[in-house]
Amino acid sequence: MRHLLGLLFVCAAQGADVVGTDLLDGRFAAGLRAAAGQDAADFAGTLPARRAFVDGRAAAAILMVRPGETAPVVGAREFRLASAVVVVATHGSNRMEQISFEQLANAYARDARAPARNWNDLDPAARSELMTPALTSPPGTMVLEIFQGLVLEGQPFRPDVRLRVEPSLAADLLAARAGSIVLLPRPPAARGRVLPVSDGRPGRSATAYGPDETNVHNGDYPLQVPLILYVRPDKVAALRPALRWLCSDAAAALLSEQGLTPAPAAARTAFLQRLDTR
Repeated sequence: MRHLLGLLFVCAAQGADVVGTDLLDGRFAAGLRAAAGQDAADFAGTLPARRAFVDGRAAAAILMVRPGETAPVVGAREFRLASAVVVVATHGSNRMEQISFEQLANAYARDARAPARNWNDLDPAARSELMTPALTSPPGTMVLEIFQGLVLEGQPFRPDVRLRVEPSLAADLLAARAGSIVLLPRPPAARGRVLPVSDGRPGRSATAYGPDETNVHNGDYPLQVPLILYVRPDKVAALRPALRWLCSDAAAALLSEQGLTPAPAAARTAFLQRLDTR
Protein backbone atom coordinates (compact mmCIF):
# COMPACT_ATOMS: atom_id res chain seq x y z
CA MET A 1 0.00 0.00 0.00
CA ARG A 2 2.95 2.33 0.66
CA HIS A 3 3.95 1.91 -2.98
CA LEU A 4 0.44 2.90 -4.09
CA LEU A 5 0.46 6.02 -1.94
CA GLY A 6 3.82 7.07 -3.29
CA LEU A 7 2.37 6.99 -6.77
CA LEU A 8 -0.89 8.71 -5.85
CA PHE A 9 0.28 11.49 -3.61
CA VAL A 10 2.20 13.78 -5.89
CA CYS A 11 3.90 17.01 -4.98
CA ALA A 12 2.62 20.50 -5.71
CA ALA A 13 1.32 23.73 -4.25
CA GLN A 14 -1.92 24.53 -2.49
CA GLY A 15 -4.02 27.41 -1.32
CA ALA A 16 -7.70 27.87 -2.20
CA ASP A 17 -11.16 27.21 -0.77
CA VAL A 18 -11.17 23.68 -2.24
CA VAL A 19 -7.90 21.76 -2.61
CA GLY A 20 -7.19 18.20 -3.71
CA THR A 21 -5.58 15.59 -5.89
CA ASP A 22 -3.95 16.70 -9.13
CA LEU A 23 -6.05 14.11 -10.99
CA LEU A 24 -8.76 16.79 -11.04
CA ASP A 25 -6.56 19.56 -12.37
CA GLY A 26 -8.11 20.07 -15.80
CA ARG A 27 -11.68 20.41 -17.05
CA PHE A 28 -13.03 19.48 -13.63
CA ALA A 29 -11.06 22.26 -11.92
CA ALA A 30 -12.12 24.71 -14.62
CA GLY A 31 -15.79 23.80 -14.09
CA LEU A 32 -15.54 24.34 -10.35
CA ARG A 33 -13.82 27.69 -10.79
CA ALA A 34 -16.47 28.82 -13.24
CA ALA A 35 -19.27 27.85 -10.85
CA ALA A 36 -17.80 29.01 -7.55
CA GLY A 37 -15.12 31.63 -8.31
CA GLN A 38 -11.74 31.93 -9.95
CA ASP A 39 -9.85 31.20 -6.73
CA ALA A 40 -12.15 28.39 -5.58
CA ALA A 41 -9.95 25.43 -6.45
CA ASP A 42 -6.31 24.36 -6.39
CA PHE A 43 -5.86 20.72 -7.34
CA ALA A 44 -2.12 20.52 -6.85
CA GLY A 45 -1.77 17.14 -5.14
CA THR A 46 -3.12 15.01 -2.31
CA LEU A 47 -0.33 15.50 0.23
CA PRO A 48 -0.15 19.31 0.02
CA ALA A 49 -3.96 19.45 -0.06
CA ARG A 50 -4.20 17.35 3.09
CA ARG A 51 -1.70 19.63 4.84
CA ALA A 52 -3.60 22.75 3.78
CA PHE A 53 -6.88 21.28 5.05
CA VAL A 54 -5.40 20.16 8.37
CA ASP A 55 -3.68 23.54 8.89
CA GLY A 56 -6.92 25.45 8.20
CA ARG A 57 -5.68 27.04 4.99
CA ALA A 58 -8.44 25.31 2.96
CA ALA A 59 -12.16 24.97 3.66
CA ALA A 60 -12.56 21.68 1.82
CA ALA A 61 -10.36 18.95 0.35
CA ILE A 62 -10.89 16.21 -2.22
CA LEU A 63 -8.45 13.42 -1.43
CA MET A 64 -7.57 9.92 -2.59
CA VAL A 65 -7.89 7.87 0.59
CA ARG A 66 -6.34 4.61 1.73
CA PRO A 67 -8.70 1.87 2.95
CA GLY A 68 -9.51 2.51 6.58
CA GLU A 69 -7.89 5.95 6.67
CA THR A 70 -9.57 8.41 9.04
CA ALA A 71 -10.66 11.93 8.20
CA PRO A 72 -7.80 14.46 8.30
CA VAL A 73 -9.88 16.79 10.52
CA VAL A 74 -12.09 15.49 13.32
CA GLY A 75 -15.75 16.35 12.69
CA ALA A 76 -15.27 17.16 9.01
CA ARG A 77 -18.25 16.42 6.77
CA GLU A 78 -17.25 13.73 4.32
CA PHE A 79 -18.68 12.28 1.15
CA ARG A 80 -17.42 9.68 -1.33
CA LEU A 81 -17.52 11.91 -4.40
CA ALA A 82 -16.15 9.25 -6.77
CA SER A 83 -13.82 6.27 -6.92
CA ALA A 84 -10.93 5.18 -9.09
CA VAL A 85 -11.95 1.62 -9.96
CA VAL A 86 -10.26 -1.40 -11.51
CA VAL A 87 -12.68 -3.65 -13.41
CA VAL A 88 -11.75 -7.27 -14.19
CA ALA A 89 -13.10 -8.49 -17.51
CA THR A 90 -12.71 -11.70 -19.47
CA HIS A 91 -13.95 -13.31 -22.68
CA GLY A 92 -17.70 -13.90 -22.82
CA SER A 93 -17.23 -17.67 -23.02
CA ASN A 94 -15.27 -17.88 -19.76
CA ARG A 95 -17.06 -19.98 -17.11
CA MET A 96 -15.53 -18.25 -14.08
CA GLU A 97 -18.27 -16.66 -11.99
CA GLN A 98 -16.07 -14.48 -9.77
CA ILE A 99 -12.44 -13.88 -8.81
CA SER A 100 -10.56 -13.09 -5.60
CA PHE A 101 -7.54 -10.91 -4.82
CA GLU A 102 -5.46 -14.07 -4.32
CA GLN A 103 -6.48 -15.48 -7.71
CA LEU A 104 -5.71 -12.16 -9.38
CA ALA A 105 -2.29 -12.07 -7.74
CA ASN A 106 -1.62 -15.61 -8.97
CA ALA A 107 -2.51 -14.50 -12.51
CA TYR A 108 -0.57 -11.20 -12.52
CA ALA A 109 2.24 -11.26 -9.93
CA ARG A 110 5.83 -12.12 -10.82
CA ASP A 111 6.38 -13.99 -7.55
CA ALA A 112 2.90 -15.38 -6.92
CA ARG A 113 2.40 -18.05 -4.26
CA ALA A 114 0.58 -20.29 -6.77
CA PRO A 115 1.34 -18.99 -10.29
CA ALA A 116 -1.54 -19.39 -12.73
CA ARG A 117 -0.82 -19.73 -16.42
CA ASN A 118 -4.02 -21.55 -17.28
CA TRP A 119 -7.60 -20.81 -16.26
CA ASN A 120 -7.93 -24.18 -14.54
CA ASP A 121 -4.93 -23.19 -12.38
CA LEU A 122 -7.29 -20.65 -10.80
CA ASP A 123 -10.34 -22.89 -10.68
CA PRO A 124 -10.17 -26.65 -11.34
CA ALA A 125 -13.72 -26.45 -12.72
CA ALA A 126 -12.66 -23.95 -15.38
CA ARG A 127 -11.71 -25.16 -18.83
CA SER A 128 -8.11 -25.66 -19.86
CA GLU A 129 -7.29 -22.38 -21.58
CA LEU A 130 -4.01 -20.46 -21.58
CA MET A 131 -4.45 -17.09 -19.88
CA THR A 132 -3.66 -13.82 -21.64
CA PRO A 133 -3.35 -11.22 -18.86
CA ALA A 134 -3.42 -7.55 -19.86
CA LEU A 135 -4.06 -4.12 -18.40
CA THR A 136 -5.20 -0.82 -19.84
CA SER A 137 -4.58 2.32 -17.79
CA PRO A 138 -5.48 5.48 -19.74
CA PRO A 139 -4.10 8.76 -18.33
CA GLY A 140 -5.76 9.74 -15.07
CA THR A 141 -7.27 6.34 -14.27
CA MET A 142 -4.44 4.72 -12.25
CA VAL A 143 -5.51 1.15 -13.06
CA LEU A 144 -1.93 -0.10 -12.88
CA GLU A 145 -1.08 1.73 -9.65
CA ILE A 146 -4.26 0.72 -7.83
CA PHE A 147 -4.00 -2.94 -8.83
CA GLN A 148 -0.31 -3.11 -8.00
CA GLY A 149 -0.91 -1.48 -4.63
CA LEU A 150 -4.05 -3.33 -3.52
CA VAL A 151 -3.71 -6.78 -5.08
CA LEU A 152 0.02 -7.22 -5.68
CA GLU A 153 0.91 -5.24 -2.53
CA GLY A 154 3.74 -3.51 -4.37
CA GLN A 155 5.37 -6.51 -6.02
CA PRO A 156 6.07 -6.42 -9.77
CA PHE A 157 3.95 -7.85 -12.55
CA ARG A 158 5.00 -11.08 -14.19
CA PRO A 159 6.92 -10.54 -17.46
CA ASP A 160 4.22 -11.78 -19.85
CA VAL A 161 1.52 -9.37 -18.61
CA ARG A 162 0.65 -6.86 -21.31
CA LEU A 163 0.91 -3.57 -19.45
CA ARG A 164 -0.79 -0.29 -20.47
CA VAL A 165 -2.28 -1.63 -23.70
CA GLU A 166 -4.43 0.80 -25.65
CA PRO A 167 -8.18 0.58 -24.92
CA SER A 168 -8.82 -0.56 -28.50
CA LEU A 169 -6.41 -3.48 -28.08
CA ALA A 170 -8.01 -4.36 -24.75
CA ALA A 171 -11.39 -4.51 -26.50
CA ASP A 172 -9.91 -6.72 -29.23
CA LEU A 173 -8.45 -9.12 -26.64
CA LEU A 174 -11.79 -9.45 -24.89
CA ALA A 175 -13.53 -10.07 -28.20
CA ALA A 176 -11.08 -12.48 -29.80
CA ARG A 177 -9.00 -14.24 -27.10
CA ALA A 178 -10.92 -16.89 -25.17
CA GLY A 179 -8.25 -16.89 -22.45
CA SER A 180 -8.08 -13.13 -22.00
CA ILE A 181 -8.26 -11.40 -18.63
CA VAL A 182 -8.05 -7.61 -18.80
CA LEU A 183 -7.95 -4.91 -16.13
CA LEU A 184 -9.90 -1.77 -17.10
CA PRO A 185 -11.05 1.50 -15.50
CA ARG A 186 -14.71 0.81 -16.37
CA PRO A 187 -16.80 -2.12 -17.66
CA PRO A 188 -16.22 -2.88 -21.35
CA ALA A 189 -18.64 -1.12 -23.68
CA ALA A 190 -19.30 -4.11 -25.92
CA ARG A 191 -17.45 -7.43 -25.81
CA GLY A 192 -16.28 -9.16 -22.67
CA ARG A 193 -17.80 -10.16 -19.35
CA VAL A 194 -17.14 -8.49 -16.01
CA LEU A 195 -16.12 -10.69 -13.07
CA PRO A 196 -17.31 -9.81 -9.55
CA VAL A 197 -14.32 -9.43 -7.21
CA SER A 198 -13.81 -10.47 -3.59
CA ASP A 199 -11.01 -9.37 -1.29
CA GLY A 200 -10.91 -12.57 0.73
CA ARG A 201 -7.79 -11.76 2.75
CA PRO A 202 -7.84 -12.49 6.51
CA GLY A 203 -10.35 -10.21 8.17
CA ARG A 204 -11.78 -9.04 4.83
CA SER A 205 -15.02 -10.01 3.12
CA ALA A 206 -15.03 -13.14 0.97
CA THR A 207 -18.21 -12.00 -0.81
CA ALA A 208 -17.69 -11.01 -4.44
CA TYR A 209 -19.23 -7.77 -5.72
CA GLY A 210 -19.59 -6.34 -9.18
CA PRO A 211 -18.40 -2.78 -9.94
CA ASP A 212 -21.81 -1.14 -10.32
CA GLU A 213 -22.18 2.40 -8.97
CA THR A 214 -24.01 1.29 -5.82
CA ASN A 215 -21.41 -1.31 -4.81
CA VAL A 216 -18.62 1.15 -5.57
CA HIS A 217 -20.20 4.00 -3.62
CA ASN A 218 -21.02 1.78 -0.63
CA GLY A 219 -17.42 0.55 -0.55
CA ASP A 220 -18.45 -3.08 -1.13
CA TYR A 221 -16.53 -3.42 -4.40
CA PRO A 222 -12.97 -3.94 -3.11
CA LEU A 223 -10.83 -3.04 -6.14
CA GLN A 224 -11.03 0.73 -5.84
CA VAL A 225 -9.54 3.80 -4.19
CA PRO A 226 -12.18 6.33 -3.07
CA LEU A 227 -12.06 10.05 -3.79
CA ILE A 228 -13.44 11.68 -0.65
CA LEU A 229 -14.74 15.23 -0.28
CA TYR A 230 -14.04 16.64 3.20
CA VAL A 231 -15.64 19.91 4.32
CA ARG A 232 -15.01 21.90 7.49
CA PRO A 233 -18.39 22.25 9.26
CA ASP A 234 -17.96 25.99 9.82
CA LYS A 235 -17.28 26.55 6.11
CA VAL A 236 -20.37 24.83 4.67
CA ALA A 237 -22.40 28.02 4.21
CA ALA A 238 -19.58 29.87 2.44
CA LEU A 239 -18.93 26.89 0.17
CA ARG A 240 -22.51 26.27 -0.97
CA PRO A 241 -21.93 27.27 -4.63
CA ALA A 242 -18.87 25.01 -4.81
CA LEU A 243 -20.61 22.11 -3.05
CA ARG A 244 -23.66 22.36 -5.30
CA TRP A 245 -21.44 22.16 -8.34
CA LEU A 246 -19.34 19.30 -6.95
CA CYS A 247 -22.55 17.28 -6.45
CA SER A 248 -24.04 18.24 -9.81
CA ASP A 249 -24.62 16.05 -12.85
CA ALA A 250 -22.13 18.23 -14.76
CA ALA A 251 -19.36 17.44 -12.27
CA ALA A 252 -20.28 13.75 -12.27
CA ALA A 253 -20.07 13.68 -16.07
CA LEU A 254 -16.57 15.17 -15.98
CA LEU A 255 -15.46 12.62 -13.38
CA SER A 256 -16.87 9.82 -15.51
CA GLU A 257 -15.13 11.14 -18.64
CA GLN A 258 -11.88 10.95 -16.71
CA GLY A 259 -12.45 7.26 -16.03
CA LEU A 260 -13.67 7.62 -12.45
CA THR A 261 -16.94 6.23 -11.08
CA PRO A 262 -18.95 9.14 -9.63
CA ALA A 263 -21.38 8.82 -6.72
CA PRO A 264 -24.98 8.01 -7.72
CA ALA A 265 -27.24 11.01 -8.24
CA ALA A 266 -29.44 10.08 -5.26
CA ALA A 267 -26.42 9.96 -2.94
CA ARG A 268 -25.22 13.37 -4.14
CA THR A 269 -28.64 14.89 -3.55
CA ALA A 270 -28.90 13.33 -0.09
CA PHE A 271 -25.49 14.72 0.89
CA LEU A 272 -26.53 18.26 -0.04
CA GLN A 273 -29.80 17.86 1.87
CA ARG A 274 -27.93 16.71 4.98
CA LEU A 275 -25.69 19.78 4.79
CA ASP A 276 -28.76 22.04 4.47
CA THR A 277 -30.41 20.60 7.59
CA ARG A 278 -27.40 20.88 9.90
